[in-house]
Amino acid sequence: MAAQCIGEKDNTESTFINFSKTLMKSFVLLTVVLMTVSLKTRLINDETTLFYSFLFIIAATVLFTIVGIVDTYVYSNLVLGIGLALGLQIMDYKMK
Repeated sequence: MAAQCIGEKDNTESTFINFSKTLMKSFVLLTVVLMTVSLKTRLINDETTLFYSFLFIIAATVLFTIVGIVDTYVYSNLVLGIGLALGLQIMDYKMK
């Protein structure tokens, strides 16, 4: 009887730990996305200088590295999406 109670307690703790990990991953991911969008709107506009472009690249690299540390699966999909977006942008640019 005591073994069943200990097993249920471990199951409840592991469920809570999994929930906590997922919650923290979601929080970090949403924070990074919000910060990246905020950086883009502040630094990249019609009159952007080379310095602001370089600053955006460095900041986005640091933010994406944080995502890569937290969850490699999300990072891989994010990089794949960026590659697809750049490829489609280049194809659209050559057609004009």
